[in-house]
Amino acid sequence: MGGSGTEWDAVVVGAGPAGAAAAFHLARRGRRVVLLERTAFPRDKSCGDAVNRAGVELLREMDVLGELPGAFGIGGLEVSMGPAGQRSTRAFRYGRQDPSGGRYGIVVPRSLLDDVLVRRAVEAGAVFRPRVHVRGLVGEGGVVRGVEAVTAGGRETVRGRVVVAADGSTSKLARRSGLVETARGRLGYAMRTYFSGAPVLEDTLSFHMPLDNPATHSRLPAYGWVIPLGRDRANVGAGVAERHPGVRLDDLFERFVAELRATVPWFAEARQEGPPKGAPLFFGFTPARSWSPGLVLAGDAAGMINPGTGEGISFALESGKIAAEVIDARLRGGDPGGDLSEYAATLTRRFSGHLETGRHAVNRHRLAWRVLEDTFDSDRPVFALARRAMLAPDHTAGFETTAPGALDDIRRCLDPRLRLAAPLVAVGEILADTVRKDWPFLDRLPALLSEEYLMAPRPALLVLLAAAACGPTGTGGTGGTGGTDGTSGTGGTGGPRAAITAGPAAPVALAAATDLAALAAIAQASVDLTPPGGTRASRQNWGTMFSVLTTDLFLARALELCATQDVRLTARLARAIEDAGHGRMAELAAARAAVPADPRTWLAVASRSGTAALCAAACDLGAATAGAPDATGEALSGYGRAIGAAAQLADDLRRLSGGLDRLGRDALADLDDHEAGLASMPFRLALAELGGDIRLAGRSRPERAAELTALVGRTSALKQTAVWIRELCREAQQTLPGVPEGPARSSLHAIADHLLRTARPDLGARS
Repeated sequence: MGGSGTEWDAVVVGAGPAGAAAAFHLARRGRRVVLLERTAFPRDKSCGDAVNRAGVELLREMDVLGELPGAFGIGGLEVSMGPAGQRSTRAFRYGRQDPSGGRYGIVVPRSLLDDVLVRRAVEAGAVFRPRVHVRGLVGEGGVVRGVEAVTAGGRETVRGRVVVAADGSTSKLARRSGLVETARGRLGYAMRTYFSGAPVLEDTLSFHMPLDNPATHSRLPAYGWVIPLGRDRANVGAGVAERHPGVRLDDLFERFVAELRATVPWFAEARQEGPPKGAPLFFGFTPARSWSPGLVLAGDAAGMINPGTGEGISFALESGKIAAEVIDARLRGGDPGGDLSEYAATLTRRFSGHLETGRHAVNRHRLAWRVLEDTFDSDRPVFALARRAMLAPDHTAGFETTAPGALDDIRRCLDPRLRLAAPLVAVGEILADTVRKDWPFLDRLPALLSEEYLMAPRPALLVLLAAAACGPTGTGGTGGTGGTDGTSGTGGTGGPRAAITAGPAAPVALAAATDLAALAAIAQASVDLTPPGGTRASRQNWGTMFSVLTTDLFLARALELCATQDVRLTARLARAIEDAGHGRMAELAAARAAVPADPRTWLAVASRSGTAALCAAACDLGAATAGAPDATGEALSGYGRAIGAAAQLADDLRRLSGGLDRLGRDALADLDDHEAGLASMPFRLALAELGGDIRLAGRSRPERAAELTALVGRTSALKQTAVWIRELCREAQQTLPGVPEGPARSSLHAIADHLLRTARPDLGARS
């Protein structure tokens, strides 16, 4: 079994999901691992018991799903925001099934889950030792080489080449190492128990926020949850990101239960199975302080908990796996514990934006909370996008927002010889770095935009394609370089643009700049000077402040990226942004005119605004950095303008025909936009045929959205929109003879052809 004289490859402390995963993945790689746990197994654990999509995939990799027969499948998330009794509710459904035909998430009691994970680690070769109380670390020459422990037999030194501290939010090892300094009074806290005797429960996680301070009735950044464990049993709890003077969590919990009994019909007769159990929560995720020589922190010990929901199982599983991979690599390299910085680097890449970082996490969470409250009922673009990033950043990739296969379809349009994958990943890193340091809760906002751009090209992609079209991969060697692997060569074919050929990373930097400009446009279009229409009465309009700040952030970074290549590119992008702004003002003026513009005039105006203008600018910048002649640049810019307008109409069509657009908005967003004078052209057409007045009877948002979709479907608006999309795609293709032949031009043609073929009135219904 290994006593004091044994030196293990790794000593893992804590047998929760993080520790069990680390032990399993190390043992599976042939490493000698001991897993130490202070309690006897199986044991109960205060937790929400929910495992999200990412966690389910990690459990599948460990081959334990078959040992969890009682796990309850989860199909989505429901969030209710506002004062008790007056909450607004939004539902986020998973849109695609996993390969086995199951749900994307599961709920399983920790008493079962942790026991199964530990047994799986033992089967892989790890040694499990329960009832071992670890008291401290053993070091040699500044490197951790084991732990001091107390067992039934007395004191013992357990030596290892590396130690994994997975001993929870109050990790003794994290504090003893000096990596974590958070005082116990600054920890969050959560409490839960089980209720049974309910009627058939839905397969939905339910979160209610904020909760009222029982003493003062002021509202706290706290949340309550109802998580189904089966058709008649639920995990019910409450959590708070930080302790507040005079606030007892048990009082908060009881008040939340009383709210449920008063407002949720099925809950009135539910039976509480026992007293609630509590657990501390540590939100101080700081990747740079997740390791020291010979030691890594994993799971809750590293502060890897979502401050909005308290969820941490998937983060624990993945951090345990990452720790095992890094440790195994160091062992193979002969330096097991000296430099484990790759662990911190991997955590940064993987989890920034999923988790708030650093000691100011709770303060940033308060900012996100205020914005969320003020904009919860608004479907302005940046609020819809940020709502998804803030509420469920660890779930986002699984929520239905696009037609199945849409992203894959776009990829099939791209010639593999262009090698676009690597530069697009680099663009994503630039976007993430823009917000990662100060506003990490927005880190996933660029990813949402880039990965869910439906069947339309994003500006970054058009920059890379335009640069490739004017370089050797696009022209067979007759033009300048500007390859899509992030490098740029020399020379061009002449003309004014040849003088603007920029630095070696120009295509990638400019691609990121245009995506940031697109994000800025989304943020700017969300500015609303009217009082907050959300769920929290406030003198401050947090939504507008958020819109202005994010607009400035993204624009400044976009222009800075251009300046790192050539200041003339900065001026070019600035002019494009200014022109897009003027186009937006003209579009708004046309929308609010006493005599509405005819459709053709409207389309001409819209093509100078928004997505169309930015796609045109993207093509122009891509051509400029490759040194293309003016005629080629103008042809590419014309392509971008037409395909951008078609893309926006396709987004409108998807939303109004029963689907969700790239921001996750449904048809009700058009009704909200109409009331603000911002209606889309398809909705304006439908409204004119319906007599200018729409009244909806449905009570829930899904009911009202379906009702509106049915009304719009009775008009000719969707069919006409599909016709316009096809016309714009043909117009885009007609510009391409002015672009040199090659894989980039064929890819541009294929994108337009794909939009042309898929533009049908039932686009959203096929999502």
